[in-house]
Amino acid sequence: MPVWLSYLLVVLALVVLAPLLGWLGHKHGRSIKGGIALASIMLGFGVPIDPPAKHLIEAKQARVRGDDETGEPPDPPP
Repeated sequence: MPVWLSYLLVVLALVVLAPLLGWLGHKHGRSIKGGIALASIMLGFGVPIDPPAKHLIEAKQARVRGDDETGEPPDPPP
C-alpha cells in the first residue's frame, strides 16, 4: 500500500468521524450538565460554581436591625 493512500484514509476517517463525535458530544452533553454540576459540588468545587448567599442574608438582617451600613463600629457613649 502506498504511503499517500494511508494518509488519505486517515484524512477520510477524520472527515467522517469528527462530525459524528461532535454530534454525539453535543447530544449527550446536554443531558449530563446537571450531573457534572452535582459531582463538582460533591467533590468540593461547589463554592466556585454555586456560591452561598449568606452575605445577602446578613445584609438584610443588618438593615432590619438598623446597623450602620459602613461597617464602622459604633461610637462609644459619652
